[in-house]
Amino acid sequence: MSILTIALNTLDDPRDPDHAHGRATAYDAIHDGTPLNTLEDRLAWMEDPTVSGTTYTAAYLAGYRAQITDWRAYEYAMRTAITHNTDYWNEATR
Repeated sequence: MSILTIALNTLDDPRDPDHAHGRATAYDAIHDGTPLNTLEDRLAWMEDPTVSGTTYTAAYLAGYRAQITDWRAYEYAMRTAITHNTDYWNEATR
């Protein structure tokens, strides 16, 4: 007998309203100045229903996680661009 697996796109479907809600919640928190480490702690808290006392949908958690991952990638790309491109500082500080 085989074990059924869930296709990844069923959990990370950007058309799912819960996915969009999770992304929007994380996006708003980021733009309110919440550090990404704090958002990752919140995500860990939300993923454990015995701690949070609430169950979040898989799509909501996937959207929240995706927004954090996107911002981590953005920070890395900016840090790399700034570190390795000295002309960036000349352009950015004009």
